[in-house]
Amino acid sequence: MKKLLCTLLLVVPLWGWAQPPEGSAEYQKAESAFQSQKYAQARQLTEDLLKREPDNYAALYLLGAIYHYGEGSIPRAYYCYSRARKGIEKAYPDQPQSSPSGPLYSVVLQELSETAQQLEHYQEALDLIDVRDKLYPSQQQTARKGWPLLKLGRYDESRQLMLKLLDDPQHSGYRDHALNTLGNIEFEVDNMEKSYEYFQKIAAEAGAGSDPVFYCNAGEAARDLLRYDESEKLMLKSTENFNSYTYSNPWGFLAELYAAESRMPEALAALKQMQAWRISGNAQASQNKWAECYGHVGSVLLQMGYDEMALDKLGMLVRRQDRNSSISTAPSLVEGRLVYLYSMALQRNIQRTREKLSYAAWKEMPGLLFKLVAMERQVARERERTANLIASNTGIDGFIQPYGAKALDSPSMSTACWTCFGPGAVIAAVERSLKMEKPEMAARKPYLTAILGEAYLYDWRVADCVEQLQEALKTLPVAEVKLRNRCRAVLARALTQQGKRTEAMGYLQSLMDTDPSQLRACQVALPINIESDGSPAANSARNWLYASPRCQRVSGGFTLKLQADQEKVMGQLVSPDGTSAGRFEGQPRGNSADSARSFCEVFHAQAFAPIIDLSQGDIRSIDGSTGAVRADALKNLTE
Repeated sequence: MKKLLCTLLLVVPLWGWAQPPEGSAEYQKAESAFQSQKYAQARQLTEDLLKREPDNYAALYLLGAIYHYGEGSIPRAYYCYSRARKGIEKAYPDQPQSSPSGPLYSVVLQELSETAQQLEHYQEALDLIDVRDKLYPSQQQTARKGWPLLKLGRYDESRQLMLKLLDDPQHSGYRDHALNTLGNIEFEVDNMEKSYEYFQKIAAEAGAGSDPVFYCNAGEAARDLLRYDESEKLMLKSTENFNSYTYSNPWGFLAELYAAESRMPEALAALKQMQAWRISGNAQASQNKWAECYGHVGSVLLQMGYDEMALDKLGMLVRRQDRNSSISTAPSLVEGRLVYLYSMALQRNIQRTREKLSYAAWKEMPGLLFKLVAMERQVARERERTANLIASNTGIDGFIQPYGAKALDSPSMSTACWTCFGPGAVIAAVERSLKMEKPEMAARKPYLTAILGEAYLYDWRVADCVEQLQEALKTLPVAEVKLRNRCRAVLARALTQQGKRTEAMGYLQSLMDTDPSQLRACQVALPINIESDGSPAANSARNWLYASPRCQRVSGGFTLKLQADQEKVMGQLVSPDGTSAGRFEGQPRGNSADSARSFCEVFHAQAFAPIIDLSQGDIRSIDGSTGAVRADALKNLTE
């Protein structure tokens, strides 16, 4: 009987306790560890408490908070918060808000709505905010409804609510939130000037020490209005206001801005800072922004010409993406952008494989051909997937804009959108956009002209292509270095088709001096005459290079002078104006054929290489595996 009585005492309902469970010494000790950001210790103490009392709603709440803020595991946090809510409602079924655990119940409802929103359960988040506001009228958080309403596409409803609450003294603590939401609403509906006004206002009001998202959003809006200098200043201002709980990472935007301007050393430095910023953040924010950061890495690597590394990074992202609760952009568009960039990386690696096939040994060819066929099939699937994702969200018209809520946000790569939608559909979309009467369209016209020119080339309208690309080069901002270089590469291809080799050569010589990776990106062959010293190795290298998609046999273009000794093949590339364009040297091999293959490999790797050379340390830093991590972040991880 005594044994049975003890057992029954263990299952006495919580409302029979002398004090609510959040008042116990064990809970207070665990919560103190959590507040000190000693998450491992807090988790151990909380789990020990739950082993003894599995239905302890206070411990369930605290475990949810540890998952939420200490580990960034939102689904687990949501599960624990849900159980904690049910536990309090079971313990106090009539009026949980007036019970001894009323303050905890308020927090549980708020955190539950927050995690529901992060899991993209926006209607549930709205309902939970309404429940809490009704139970706690003196602590209303109605302003928090603006973001889930926005995410549900209920822009007018969200806008009206935010405007109503903007100057309401009862909600003065949410003024920043209301302004930020209003800025995002106008951004999503392509009212860029109005969006910029809201973000500027909030940045000015918040001032130094505020959440970096305010300056970062203002910088992004300035970029979308094609005000690059202003955008850079605002982004740099954002970097001065690190906050471990922010969802903003201005370094990623700066890296892409620098890459577009071909400021590659600065872009590389920004990528390193981006990863350090992410790793130094709270686990919740760090996990939430994982894919966005690697998206920036993939995009910048593509612009640098490191398409093999870009393929690896973007390949991770098409399999694992961020939740999109922290940004206003639709999930289908976020995915569409990533898949599009992945398809571009695939296409460039297809070109690398075709180059390799031109000089590969017979035993290597079956493997290379199998790889080529597999990639060709995959790139076709990814392009179709991109078209479906974009069509289901915004259509081509938004995607082709240089920047904005519906755009790719990478003008130097958006000109290839014909690969996914077809040139005819892209031409029609550009023509529609050019007829729009909006203040932003005057600045966007040169970008649309560049897209139109490339689409014309693949629609067999070569003369129109040349006309449009020449116009784009006259009118595009000087800062758009990468986009201007792509226009030059495509223009060289079009002029070559017209037989205007002298004009094409001028563009090609400029690209070989400044951005040779564009030839591979745009599938352009270098007009070249290869002179051999007559040795077997040099002759073999010449023949294999002529078979490469990067070399076109002509006279009057570039000249490659080959010579070989007993160990290796060497070559000097000379530009049409007689200046040296590079010297290349193969590795020593045991026979003339292998020596020739080594030279061909080196030539393709170096002649069309990125201008900036990444070290292994650079690669590890932009991969997030090394770099400057804030001391407080490391301390929290080890305690």
